[in-house]
Amino acid sequence: MLGVGAVSSKPQTVEEEEAPAEPAPRGGRGLFRIIKAVAFVSVVVVVQVVVASMLIPTSKDTEKLAQDLSAASKGETESDHDNGDPHGSSASSHGGGGDHGEGIVEMELGTYNVTRFNPGTNTTLAIDFQVYVTVLAEEATEFEHRLEKSKARIREQIMLTMHGANSTDLTDAGLGLIKRQILEKTNRSLGQPLVKEVLFSKFNFVER
Repeated sequence: MLGVGAVSSKPQTVEEEEAPAEPAPRGGRGLFRIIKAVAFVSVVVVVQVVVASMLIPTSKDTEKLAQDLSAASKGETESDHDNGDPHGSSASSHGGGGDHGEGIVEMELGTYNVTRFNPGTNTTLAIDFQVYVTVLAEEATEFEHRLEKSKARIREQIMLTMHGANSTDLTDAGLGLIKRQILEKTNRSLGQPLVKEVLFSKFNFVER
């Protein structure tokens, strides 16, 4: 009986000695997780570096942008200078066929003296003015050709416009309504909308 008891106790000792070897695989899985985390962080950093390099302008791009801004600023300055007020109060500022800007020229329609009598107030109104118009440079020849044919009609329409103008129209600082009426009547007489703007180099009226 004693011999059997001694033999049966040996397998238990073997199992107890072999049991601690099981935790070994856990260390491998942990290392693999660390490697994956490091790889993921590396990929994120690389992507950020690539995106940043695409967004940040190069020295050539920066230089080109500075040149473009400088050219735009220079163009605006020249444009402001060219668009200065061309409507001087004296006739010398409106030479016949003068340049009114890029692609625009001024053409003279003549000097006018209009006298009208108002029986209601028993007064006489004298109006003296000189008219210019602006046309496209490429249409200047066509304008002159049509003006020669319609000069008398255009002059008559301008005179009638002044005879029909009331005191409010004549005292308007910009003479807006009178200019629009002359513009419409002139283009109608020419047969084409060649006139772009009507200008007065001088405009005086006296009521006696």
